[in-house]
Amino acid sequence: MDLTTPAVVPTSVQPPSVDLLASGLDSLLTTSDLPAASSSNTGLLGDIFGFTPTPVSYSPPKQLWLPSENGKGLEIMGTFSRKNGQISMDMTLKNKAMQPMSGFAIQLNKNSFGLTPARPLQVLNPLLPTASYETSLALATTGLVQRMEPITNLQVAIKNNIDVLYYACIIPMNVFFIEDGQMDKRVFLKTWKDIPAENEVHSL
Repeated sequence: MDLTTPAVVPTSVQPPSVDLLASGLDSLLTTSDLPAASSSNTGLLGDIFGFTPTPVSYSPPKQLWLPSENGKGLEIMGTFSRKNGQISMDMTLKNKAMQPMSGFAIQLNKNSFGLTPARPLQVLNPLLPTASYETSLALATTGLVQRMEPITNLQVAIKNNIDVLYYACIIPMNVFFIEDGQMDKRVFLKTWKDIPAENEVHSL
């Protein structure tokens, strides 16, 4: 009698291929009880204390954009911010020249995100020697688009009664993001389904 245990041959079971972009999402897209994204962004503290905080986007500290040596006496410190959906260029202009400055205007070159001034630049007129002025320039994204290198580079021209001055600065990416960071689930599922099949990557 042969008591030898027969060898067990391992078999590899391949998981079935699932197309996430096919009709599998249809039931989710048509489900009537799919919860909508919550409009509340209070978190635990909001629930405890009963208040609704306003989402605030991070604003980096101001940097030296235009040294007075390059600006013929005009120094510009600046940063970018986003508040209530509005992108702004926040600047401090300081007159280090020996004469008053006036007639300020600003222009942005074509850039990756179409940033353009939403209204004229407001600066104290005249800006006397040793004086400084803080201003916030509202920006829109309706300008001409041209890919920059790096992609967040922004070229600026600012004019006054002395000359036209040029400088470049970097736009922080976070100013283009909405403050609450939420996306409706229905929008997400529809966007996911619209991804072309050739962009889908399968991995085992």
